[in-house]
Amino acid sequence: MWGSKMSEETLKLVLQKIEVLENRICSAKSLNGGFDKLANDVEHIKESQADVLDGIRGVKQNLYEPDSGLFSRVKDLEVESIRRQEFINEVKPIITQHQEVVLWKKQAEKEVDEVEELRHELSKLQDWKAGMQKVIWLIATAAGGMWVKHFMDLMMGS
Repeated sequence: MWGSKMSEETLKLVLQKIEVLENRICSAKSLNGGFDKLANDVEHIKESQADVLDGIRGVKQNLYEPDSGLFSRVKDLEVESIRRQEFINEVKPIITQHQEVVLWKKQAEKEVDEVEELRHELSKLQDWKAGMQKVIWLIATAAGGMWVKHFMDLMMGS
């Protein structure tokens, strides 16, 4: 009896374990269409990897394209920046000279205005001189006439 009790308990224990295994097998995804889902998931992962790979290729092309890629455009900008800096270095002394010429021109215009003013005054003085010469000739002629009359009166009166 002792042997049958033990074998009965062992049998119960084995049956319980078999039941647990059966439950696990029945609920296992891999045995209940899970492989199909797993295959779908693997296919989806492959498609995602292909999309990521295409994206990476696109980024790589945008970076390294010889004519329009980012590195090409940056290199073009660096070359343009160097060219502009050379132009600035070349033009800077010319701009300084231009500023000096502008200052000189302002001073020259001021002096030209002063010269024009002096010419105008000179013209006025020449007009005054011509008028004064006429007055002096008139006075000299009148004085000469009076002197001749006085001389004639002296000669006639004696």
